[in-house]
Amino acid sequence: MPIIIEWQFKDGTKEIEKIPAQIWRLNEKNVVKYFAKNKEVAAIQIDPWKETADIDIRNNYWSLQPHVLPSRFKAFSEKSAKPRGQSSGTNPMQMHQKK
Repeated sequence: MPIIIEWQFKDGTKEIEKIPAQIWRLNEKNVVKYFAKNKEVAAIQIDPWKETADIDIRNNYWSLQPHVLPSRFKAFSEKSAKPRGQSSGTNPMQMHQKK
């Protein structure tokens, strides 16, 4: 599969770079490639449009800021922290009860 890279720069611009699949011909598990950019990079995303057969997209990001996607453990613990079947806030039906 080719490697598709989206570069996000600090000035707000983006650049897409496609590296052909031939990059894997010498080693199918590890690849080393160097890039020289004229702008300061803020974030990198591999396969931004999800075109390749990648089953774990959590490792497709590099950013100066924390990742947007929570870990599976954090997502599960946040979901299970809320009681099931209970809404948050006040119930509008209770606010309009007859006295």
